[in-house]
Amino acid sequence: MRPRVLLLFPGSEGAAAGNFGVPQLVGLASYLRARAGADVTVVDLACERALGRVDFTRLFEGPGGAGYDVVGLSCYSSFDYLPLVALAEIARRVSPRTVIVAGGYHVSARPGDFVYDGSPFDVAVVGEGERPLAEVVASVVGGEPMRGRVLGPDPIEVLDDLPETDWSVLERYRSVARRVASQVEIYLSRGCPFDCAFCMEKAKREVSWRGYSVDRALAELQALHAFLGLETWTVYFADALFGMPKAWRRGFLSKLAERDFPSLKNWLLIRVDMVDDEDLCLFKAANCAPGFGLESGDPGMLSIIRKAGRLHDYLDRMVAVSERAAELEVPWGANVIVGHPGETEESLRSSAAYMRRLFLGPARTTGFLSVDPFRYYPGSPIDDERGQYEARFGTVVHRPEWWRDGDQAFLSEWVDPSRELTYLRRDALMESEFAPILREMPERFDYRGPSRPYFLRAVEGQIEQFSADTRLAYLDRYYAWRKYTGQGAAALVERAGDERLATLCAELRGAEVRRSEARHGPFEPAIRDALLCVRRELHAPLDAARASVVDRPLALDRTGAATVSAMHAYARTFALAGVRPGARVLDLGAGTGYGTALLARLVGPTGFVRGVELDPKLVAAGRPALCDLPNAELVAGSAFSASAWEGGPWDAVVVGFCAEELPALWCAEATLGQGTLVAPLADGEGQRLFRVRRGADGRVHSEPFDEVIYVSARFEAPSPPERPAESRGAPQVAKPRTRLPLA
Repeated sequence: MRPRVLLLFPGSEGAAAGNFGVPQLVGLASYLRARAGADVTVVDLACERALGRVDFTRLFEGPGGAGYDVVGLSCYSSFDYLPLVALAEIARRVSPRTVIVAGGYHVSARPGDFVYDGSPFDVAVVGEGERPLAEVVASVVGGEPMRGRVLGPDPIEVLDDLPETDWSVLERYRSVARRVASQVEIYLSRGCPFDCAFCMEKAKREVSWRGYSVDRALAELQALHAFLGLETWTVYFADALFGMPKAWRRGFLSKLAERDFPSLKNWLLIRVDMVDDEDLCLFKAANCAPGFGLESGDPGMLSIIRKAGRLHDYLDRMVAVSERAAELEVPWGANVIVGHPGETEESLRSSAAYMRRLFLGPARTTGFLSVDPFRYYPGSPIDDERGQYEARFGTVVHRPEWWRDGDQAFLSEWVDPSRELTYLRRDALMESEFAPILREMPERFDYRGPSRPYFLRAVEGQIEQFSADTRLAYLDRYYAWRKYTGQGAAALVERAGDERLATLCAELRGAEVRRSEARHGPFEPAIRDALLCVRRELHAPLDAARASVVDRPLALDRTGAATVSAMHAYARTFALAGVRPGARVLDLGAGTGYGTALLARLVGPTGFVRGVELDPKLVAAGRPALCDLPNAELVAGSAFSASAWEGGPWDAVVVGFCAEELPALWCAEATLGQGTLVAPLADGEGQRLFRVRRGADGRVHSEPFDEVIYVSARFEAPSPPERPAESRGAPQVAKPRTRLPLA
């Protein structure tokens, strides 16, 4: 019986996201079928999810429940690590005897993350997978399945020795390919001998450039076309370095042009210092668009990044290529890294100034810019030599094994590039210096060919990373991880003075207030102004800046028994209470004082607000945000204690929790007098907002209003936990993109 093999790609949001083809697994499947006699199934979870809900138990049981002898999991990048471990654990539970193998860039860099005592993995493959996987299959056939092994590197020296790629292993996904992908990818070569400091390529050990022969490369491309029909696709040659030998490159491009291949556009990655006028003419003839790993516009940074070659005219060469590409109507892209270890504010500004000249100068351009923050990858030269970067530049990698945590998009970028440039300052400068360039790109990008929409989508994706929501998401994670790593006290001070955080929150809070008014009706102008101006994020936990701009309650502790109420709830309560300038207002159940701050703005300098909160920890957390409000105070105490009501009667009393019934204290002449109290009270099985006032007859009258949901009244402050719970599994920010191993 033929050995059964499952090769699975986790469908991550990394570099391969948005691409169809998983050519690394299709090639492995073709090899194992031809050379190991295996029955191979390829699963791409991005495509699988498009077909419906994925049942992982059935997936690993295989057709007919017979299971698999070998399961190979692709950890293309470090972003795939956590989902891959989870998948391996499911596979191990479903089929204890299966040999589970991991391969990919991260595995090559850190095989010890996969093979260790108690690991769900049996084998880690360093480098290329064909021969090691065939060895694993042979071990199963021979009756001695491999366990606890690291295999490789064992590279393929001559790619033409590989069997032809059999794309039919993806037949199951042809119907959904367009739903999950904007382009199809294929490999024509392997390896990149350059040693750029940020790149993971060297983790595969064998970095020599090896390509199919020109005719074989064309045959591989034709086989992909025969399977998928490429007339409506952009084809991405996903090689780490396209066409390093000049003779190969020009031979391939010439023959590709002769065949008039039907794809919309062919996209590839190449070094700008390898390209001359003849190459650009061939790119045009072969319908190819080059992407250049420019990395920086600052000469000093290029040296630190280890861009080998003629650095003295490297940037001038890019300008010349840009001008000639415009003449030939060849679209192209350039990628830069912002915040690479060693970066300073001066070098960052220098790089941005170069990009402005390159893309926004007087000459027309058919190029577009891609801007990436630096991400720290295992197996890169920076990883190997981190101590040297720390000593020379003052670089700080705050979470060196970020792939083990559940917030990988932020943590991979949480790096202080140098003594002069912290993460937070890098993030701010990246936005101020590069976002304006990107926002002009759609108008300045002057390529008008049929694939223009493809390139504009890439530009729009770049612009999106500088949206207020995305930037706030990263700031949110910055303050969250400062809290999680024991730096909360310093982070609170930093947050209070963070003008960029204030600006982003104000922009998004304004949009949310407008949406809330559309749902709940217009707010009184003074209340709307208060909601727009008061910094709600300063009254939220450190890890809730992003949540603070949403019109929903914010939990203030792990129990959820104390919250900052939704913004519209304050608007409704204050309107019913008739809060006006000059009023004296009592805010019961004030939490961290957000409502107190709103009220202080509403009553103005001639009024006064006292916030009363049972939990002294919340009072201590909220007081700093009220320190600039002389007409407000936040005190610890019980809303049911007479001491909280001292100084009455009050013009208005607002309550932020639900009481079972209206206490006599709250309605007494000495406490409420002729004022107005608005409180949520139990009403049958639910809650309702009531307004309580003293009538002309001296009796207290209550009016029911909206059905509401508030936290219940508390009568004693919570005890502190014996030890803080570890904060892990934080939510991911918007769609991280693993950096491609550009040449």
